Amino acid sequence: MGLYLSCGLCGRKQADGLLSRGFWGHLELGDGNALCACPTCKEQHRDWPERLREAVNGGASSAGVYSSQASF
Repeated sequence: MGLYLSCGLCGRKQADGLLSRGFWGHLELGDGNALCACPTCKEQHRDWPERLREAVNGGASSAGVYSSQASF
């Protein structure tokens, strides 16, 4: 697991921590990885899960993928 959460929609980065992680949206990919959406993008885009999927399928470089199998 990285030291930062990275938004797959806008590229925003924030230090990873238990409190900050709770405000971010997480979309499990099914392979042990997940995508993140920052609180601002979650609020502005009600369809943020679909947008994250499109970012990955379209190969967007800002899509922040992290491993959800990492220990906390």
